[in-house]
Amino acid sequence: MKIIKKIFQENKLFFFNYNHNSFFEGMYRLFAILISPIFIKFNPNLISFLSLFIGFIGLFFSTFLSLDIRLIIIFFLLSFILDFTDGLVARHTNKSSFYGRFIDGLFDIFVIGFLHIVLLMHLIVTGFLSIDKYYFVFFLVTICIMPIQHLILDRFSALARWCNEINKNKYIRPYYRNTFFSKLTMTFFDLQHLSLFLILFTSLKNLPSVIILYFILSFSSSILSIIIYITLSKKNFNKISNKKDNYE
Repeated sequence: MKIIKKIFQENKLFFFNYNHNSFFEGMYRLFAILISPIFIKFNPNLISFLSLFIGFIGLFFSTFLSLDIRLIIIFFLLSFILDFTDGLVARHTNKSSFYGRFIDGLFDIFVIGFLHIVLLMHLIVTGFLSIDKYYFVFFLVTICIMPIQHLILDRFSALARWCNEINKNKYIRPYYRNTFFSKLTMTFFDLQHLSLFLILFTSLKNLPSVIILYFILSFSSSILSIIIYITLSKKNFNKISNKKDNYE
């Protein structure tokens, strides 16, 4: 209980405060704190691998064991909670590292990708979606554009930090999540995760509608992020020379 109270105090700023986190991020963080004593002696990177493994198990069970989609979603929700647990444990035990941050972001992409595949497979297996229909392309594009969104964001972040080293007179924020369309971005996140929880309590007959809603929200969120960072890259990088880069 003492560990939970201390970690809670360290993270109370992020609970259900739309200036810092979306509602569901706050909820996942709260669950992560509650289970953190179980993992407090674990290496944080091991928790990240465990999060990835549970997401993969969800994909495996959905593909080869044909478990109910609602049971599969529980695996992914647990993976999301562990995704917050690794960071909490790392900061609490002073074991934060850039390697941990690297694999944490990378595994996020894998797990969310697994989730998209599971949901798409459910639409196909239940006969709601056929791969020979033209609108099947939308679902494929949504799956492919999600990692591209993260690639653009990380590319922007890396170049922003590089520009800050070269040009000391101008500071470029590596991330604009909480300052540029932050409310809209977090609303998309919340609606996506709300749709996942709706899957748990929706009848099989209405599940396809909820899954399609999730894909529409995912696509919209990715497009918004891509537009934001491409626009900001032109605004911030266009007049900064990369001459130094050419000689390295």
